[in-house]
Amino acid sequence: MRGFILAAGFGTRLRPITDTLPKALVPVRGEPLLAHNLRVLQKSGVFSAIGVNSHYLHELMERYQRESPVPFELFYESDKIRGTGGALYFAREFLSGDDTFLIVNVDILHKFDIAELADRFVKSGRICSLVSIPTSSKGTVLYDNATKDFLGVSEDREALASTRAVSEAEFTGVAFYRREFLNFVDADDFSIIPIWKRVSAAGHVPDIIIPDKESSWWMDIGTREALTMIETERINPWNRQ
Repeated sequence: MRGFILAAGFGTRLRPITDTLPKALVPVRGEPLLAHNLRVLQKSGVFSAIGVNSHYLHELMERYQRESPVPFELFYESDKIRGTGGALYFAREFLSGDDTFLIVNVDILHKFDIAELADRFVKSGRICSLVSIPTSSKGTVLYDNATKDFLGVSEDREALASTRAVSEAEFTGVAFYRREFLNFVDADDFSIIPIWKRVSAAGHVPDIIIPDKESSWWMDIGTREALTMIETERINPWNRQ
């Protein structure tokens, strides 16, 4: 399995910190966000190689690559930022080097058993699995609770509500894919959502993987407010069991 960390974004929600640092190198408790994510992937023991994409302040990412204790390949999107869909197309040769690959957003901190989730994905036979946390409020992804089939995203809520029972979850920014998924990715794709729907329409419906509630934790750290909560110890994910 290959691992790939999406790290090309401008980090606008973290300004002014990201005026001089790429989002991936914003420090969280003394370490760059990228370091936390690289360590989680390495410790899982399931990845033959790890890739990271880059665009904004690329020269700082190159410097970090040389110093990183966890080796990774760097994919420089020099001409433009490509979004998740474009990043997959740009790095498709690397991602197709194994039968399966994982994509994770660099601004997500999490405590997931990646090896266990990867095993569940492989055994599922699905072409794509989205790691998501069920919510009783409005979530970012919609799914069938019985089959765990992906049904759509928040903007599809009204259209789906009249046709079937819909459960909601927060997509964590962690997703598993099979090599075949790349056949549905086009050069002009930006958002990943149309690709999920394209795959579904072709009969390869993604599913929702729900991690163990008691042992898992995740947080979008891409805002200054979230960063403050972590740094002031109001939230300490590493102490959670």
